Amino acid sequence: MSRKTGTLWQLLLILSFAALCFAPGAFAQTIDVTSAGNFGYDGVYISPYSGTVNGAANTTIICNDFADETQLNTPWNVGVTTFSSLSTRLGNTLWGSYYKTAVYALTSTALSATQTVGLYDEAAWLAEALLTQTPASHNQAYYSYTVWAVFDPNAVAAQFTKYNDQTACQAVFGASAWSGSTCTAQRGGLLNTASSQTFAAGEFSNLLILTPLNGGNVCSPTISGAGNCAGQEFFAVVAEGGSAATYLLLAGLVCFGAIRLRSRDQGSRKIA
Repeated sequence: MSRKTGTLWQLLLILSFAALCFAPGAFAQTIDVTSAGNFGYDGVYISPYSGTVNGAANTTIICNDFADETQLNTPWNVGVTTFSSLSTRLGNTLWGSYYKTAVYALTSTALSATQTVGLYDEAAWLAEALLTQTPASHNQAYYSYTVWAVFDPNAVAAQFTKYNDQTACQAVFGASAWSGSTCTAQRGGLLNTASSQTFAAGEFSNLLILTPLNGGNVCSPTISGAGNCAGQEFFAVVAEGGSAATYLLLAGLVCFGAIRLRSRDQGSRKIA
């Protein structure tokens, strides 16, 4: 193969993956979670996990959805939204679609587009911090739970109450969140640290949002009543450096959220 032909082939490959990864809502990708890792905390497998994203195996994934469930080795379709276009395509995301009409746990009202984009900013900041924590550490668990608490705080607080986990409750929600034997969702702790950040325009433009679909439409999370999500929402983190082809191929390999394993079933392959 000549250098010119090889360069053309690389360009076509890059453009193909660019179209695949960066055209928000234009197509469906497939995600299959293949491993939940080996670190559990309060009945939940903690990020990161491994999966196959649109045929790319052994990807590192983190999810932001504590409300829904994922089965290992059971693929589902997701829509793709770029983080940089989030403000104009918010309805294509799980929480953007849900909280435009639903009551948000910490405000008792539906959220504006600006408020929901702010939640995604917080989750992005926390997820990046999560990846810098010591693997399989309590700190990594606290950051994992805080990512989940950004969108579903009451469910996370209930999990800490269930496991009588005062330390985790206070780490995520703040010192005053624990009273007696109950954890109450508040805007303190790591959640407050995230919400107190100042986010620059385009700060998380390297992130992709992979949202579970139901019949081609954004699904409804099981946060109240019956949901219909086949899996959980993921963010994909585009790695810094490397060749452009590798950059695009590996872009979708880190995602945000909760792949949750019920404590009574930690030995099985059911997640969340």
